[in-house]
Amino acid sequence: MTLDRDPRHPARRQYVLKLDRRAEPSRAALSGRVENLATGQAFEFSDVESLLEGLARDLAASVDRNDA
Repeated sequence: MTLDRDPRHPARRQYVLKLDRRAEPSRAALSGRVENLATGQAFEFSDVESLLEGLARDLAASVDRNDA
């Protein structure tokens, strides 16, 4: 077995998604919290747009950390 040095799904891109008890995905009413498993950084979101913005911010920060 060979270690894949560039895995398709790297640990730094693994998240836990916790939906608020009032979230109703069938009505696009999403709210909750997302945590990056590798860094422990978390953010809350109140709709799909803020979820995607939070993921984009976290991924950009991940790239910045890897360049440092």
